[in-house]
Amino acid sequence: MTLPIKVIYPPLKDPSEIPFLLTSCISSVRASHMEIELVDANLLFWNHMLDSHAVTKRYQHLENEWNSLHTQNEIQAKDQEYVRGLLRAFLRRESVEKNLQEAIQTMKTKCDVRQREEARNLIRYAIELFQLPFLPTQLAMNDVNLLYSTESTEQLEKSVQDNKTNPFKPFLESIVEQEEREWIIWVESDQQLVSAYTLTDFIREKNKDARISWAGPFFSDFGKNVVNHPPMNINQVIAVRHPQDFIQHRSSKQTISWGFGELEADEYWTPYLDIRVQKNWMHEDSLFSWLSDSKHIENKRLYLYEPTTVEEALYFGECLEKSHIKVPWGIYLKFDQSLNEDEVRWLKSRGLTWIHWELKGWLVGDRVDQIKQKMLQSWSACRSEQIPMYHSVVLGYPLTSPEGFTEFISFLKEHSECTTRYIRFKIFRLYEGSHFWNESKDYGIKWIAEKKPEKDIQRSYHFLTETGWDSERFLPFASSLVGELQQKERYDFPRDVLAVDDTELFIETPRLVDPEADPVLKEDLQLSLSPSCKMYTLPYSLSELEKNMHPTVPGQEKEYPFEVILRKDTRVLYDCKKDSCMVISPAIGAVLAQCKNSITLRDLLKKFPEKQEASVRKLLLKLYTGGILVEETGATISS
Repeated sequence: MTLPIKVIYPPLKDPSEIPFLLTSCISSVRASHMEIELVDANLLFWNHMLDSHAVTKRYQHLENEWNSLHTQNEIQAKDQEYVRGLLRAFLRRESVEKNLQEAIQTMKTKCDVRQREEARNLIRYAIELFQLPFLPTQLAMNDVNLLYSTESTEQLEKSVQDNKTNPFKPFLESIVEQEEREWIIWVESDQQLVSAYTLTDFIREKNKDARISWAGPFFSDFGKNVVNHPPMNINQVIAVRHPQDFIQHRSSKQTISWGFGELEADEYWTPYLDIRVQKNWMHEDSLFSWLSDSKHIENKRLYLYEPTTVEEALYFGECLEKSHIKVPWGIYLKFDQSLNEDEVRWLKSRGLTWIHWELKGWLVGDRVDQIKQKMLQSWSACRSEQIPMYHSVVLGYPLTSPEGFTEFISFLKEHSECTTRYIRFKIFRLYEGSHFWNESKDYGIKWIAEKKPEKDIQRSYHFLTETGWDSERFLPFASSLVGELQQKERYDFPRDVLAVDDTELFIETPRLVDPEADPVLKEDLQLSLSPSCKMYTLPYSLSELEKNMHPTVPGQEKEYPFEVILRKDTRVLYDCKKDSCMVISPAIGAVLAQCKNSITLRDLLKKFPEKQEASVRKLLLKLYTGGILVEETGATISS
């Protein structure tokens, strides 16, 4: 008897990336008249984490700890990360409880990038509230860092038993039932591995003899060892890059059926039904046949998200044209590719809406002037056709050099107007089995570290190049360069980059502010404290708590500060829009206290001795231009 199949898509995965390959695999199995069900545990987990009632309950649960914090005289080293999180959580409470659901809806709608960034920040606050009981685990919208390395089977198995820091256990246990089924856990990236191990354990606990498989694109890219040696006594691991890879294990009738199936795609954090197209699908007639049906086109976009050549982009445009498919689409163009005006014009006429460019710098030995000229001509061609250009910068490509890359960053900075937005600042990683690995000498890689014995499923390796790169120094070097390119008004290099950020979004024209303009405060100006600002007295200094914080690094023992922090009542001004906390002196506090209700500048100055007028005026100007004090209308000079 053939058992019905239950496929679970586990957390934690980017909530803007619709798993189209997964849903097409399921549709293809269903086309063979087999019973198969999808449980989108990733989306369910996001709903669980951000549910408004659950958020309120979490705050209520922490209230006793918040109150007891005011009676303690010191904070031990291991508790400082938690106390920092607790202080930040309660500073943000009003904003989170009031605006969280609106922020989630904003992520699903067509709006300006500024609005999306504000919504993203608010959601991040709610995520940090959720992770508090599981510290030192750190969650983000596209990643999770536990104490356990996802490159070690032993550590992944340990994470399953860790009730304290594994944030997925309570939720995953609630979705696994005792039922006679075949189980498949679908994995697309490494941040789902802890959930995959945890789910497998719960399924085995409730269904002792269940047949369990893992499947997904992650095992195609990195999982050779896992495919050959399935962990946790699971039956098999299937590497999937195409629905064909999946259904050949299921049925002799291998009809490909593309589609979203019963997935609640409109709940994903994107205003479009984005289909991330793999290059090996471009010759698949069944995909273009499915897309050519007009009912499948509405509100969809296609994104060739793997590094693409101009020839591949032109071929894809021809396929769309031959199939009479009119749909917006974009490409991730390889760093060594250039476009002329005719090519851009032709691609645009076939629906090309945006280009995401991979930028790695120029290679050692390149004729740099020619490379610069080609890049500028390509960018000019795109600008003339009003094609937005998004850029991802990759540091450490083996055939570049540190000196050349620094010069490249200066070139990008000089031509910043050619960029619609910078999306990612990535670090090159050397993966076992990649063509860089297999042909390392051709890429100037002179040394590769040995595999670490404790990492039986190690993916990336430390390496040195002939051009002077040392991969262990990539991160500090990258950190020193990001600020060179970042422009705040464009929201460059967004924190917690989502899949939807790689596509065309909506960006307002940046507001121009005259840096030379000196605002003047008129005597009848009505001043009040900004609605986004509130004064609090905290029992401990946030700056002291934060200065010794260390990130959680998977596979490494958590580092903690050496010293206790003594209680120190600190008066602060918290701005919920900026999530900034400013320590205020008694003098500033006295001024702000007078501005809790609207008051004219003239009346405000009368509250202070005449000899202090000049210093009070100077302070008011600083607070006003900083947006802390506002006019009664809510506008500030800075806005």
